[in-house]
Amino acid sequence: MSEAQSIESGLEKLKSAGRNLWLAGLGAVAEVEESGRDLFDHLVERGRPFEKKQRQALEKAGDKTQETVRELSTLVQDTVEFETKGVLKKLGLLTRDDVKILSARLDTLSRKLDELGAPAAPAPAAASPAPATPKPRQRKAKAK
Repeated sequence: MSEAQSIESGLEKLKSAGRNLWLAGLGAVAEVEESGRDLFDHLVERGRPFEKKQRQALEKAGDKTQETVRELSTLVQDTVEFETKGVLKKLGLLTRDDVKILSARLDTLSRKLDELGAPAAPAPAAASPAPATPKPRQRKAKAK
């Protein structure tokens, strides 16, 4: 074997080793990519039940928060209404309930006055004139 052949043989061995090294690197990259993809898919599958549990816990906390806010709103509203009634009574002013009661009493009194002031209904006539418009009620003047 001559020196040229031995150099050429060494270069062939070096090329072959370099190619094998290159292919081994590509194989390692392919293996990492494949196992990385498998690992990623595995982690996604493990994360789904956890996400579901977290979502349920979050919805439960949200529902509880909404209920607490509703209760607090009702409490604040009732407190403000109670305190307002107390202040109005101390000042001698009418409350909303007082106005409703007075309004109902006035309606009842108005109906009774209309019943007392209305003349007896005449017998129906064949051709009756147009109905008369009711007269406005007169207030009695206060004696001084």
